Amino acid sequence: MEISKITEPEDWEYFAKGAANILFKYIGTNDYLKHKLLRIRLLKEEQEYISTCELYDFIELKCKNLFPQQIIDIQLIVLTSEFINKLNNQGHDLMIRERYGLLLPNILDGNYEELSLSKKCQLYYEKCPSDSISDGDSTQDCDGISSVIFEIKPKWLYDNYNSNYCRTCSLNQLKNVPRHFCPLDLLYPETIDQALIDLFKPIPVDILDKIEKLIPLKKLFKIYLNNENNVFQQLRKYQKINNKNDLIENLTSSDDVSSNLSLIMTLRDVGLFLKFEKFNENNHLHTSHNNINNVYIVDGEKFLLTCNIYDLDLKSKMKYKYWLKIENDLQAIYNSSNPNWRYCTKYPGRTNNNDDKVQAKE
Repeated sequence: MEISKITEPEDWEYFAKGAANILFKYIGTNDYLKHKLLRIRLLKEEQEYISTCELYDFIELKCKNLFPQQIIDIQLIVLTSEFINKLNNQGHDLMIRERYGLLLPNILDGNYEELSLSKKCQLYYEKCPSDSISDGDSTQDCDGISSVIFEIKPKWLYDNYNSNYCRTCSLNQLKNVPRHFCPLDLLYPETIDQALIDLFKPIPVDILDKIEKLIPLKKLFKIYLNNENNVFQQLRKYQKINNKNDLIENLTSSDDVSSNLSLIMTLRDVGLFLKFEKFNENNHLHTSHNNINNVYIVDGEKFLLTCNIYDLDLKSKMKYKYWLKIENDLQAIYNSSNPNWRYCTKYPGRTNNNDDKVQAKE
């Protein structure tokens, strides 16, 4: 589909920007494009650039096999240089020669308030609209919260055997990012409570109380984390390195970067949208076959918890030098002692077999 045939550049406004892409939000009147975002590539050096077509194939053919129900829907669309040039890019340089972009749903479409909990974690809560009781349901509190979304970048998820600090916490210390939570605490029954305490701590008490009146957020999150098929456990499984040749410390050139390592490094940088809302039996999305396993019951009430994975940008082999530099910089932090940073949890397993040695060095 050529986007310029159904919409004008003026119908799109700047929404957000990452390291490799820029997002535009649709504000026009075309029903098909409502609630959609347009993702376009930012200017990159030629040797590091991966085309949108290659990214699309990577997501559709590689990633969706691993996460068939959770990866955010994407559609490949045709761009023209004229269309790209007329977008309000807020001064950011776009890849003008790129002839394709991605159309994706705006998960945050609605009346959401945003709370920044930390650099890699945001909370969004949607206020219930005043006309939400059109069906006469007096149990719905229209002054309350109708849905809550956690946006999280869990980064590296693995079993830590012998370091004081995991890779993510070490990198945050290196970059002077204040501690919020350790992603490894999300993985084990023994540490889930601590993970949730840390995760919820920055949320103002009055806002959390308002949320909990309608959506038992803490209970739902705990139930989800205790589900062995939750997205964090799946990411841990697919991020696992089983071949010592894929260890970053063993890379000497871009030729050493296997397709498997590129996939793993991509999965170590994905973002997640975890959405919590009351189950509505009149909502066809809530009752769809895809959500059969996403319904949770707390205190006799049904709730829907859905997960969307985004930011599945295939990592260029040319990033190996950057990976090596960061790993070298982290060596002094892994087993250091920071009075302002609690030690990360260690996996209670054996460390004397080859698999353990590979994982311990990730």
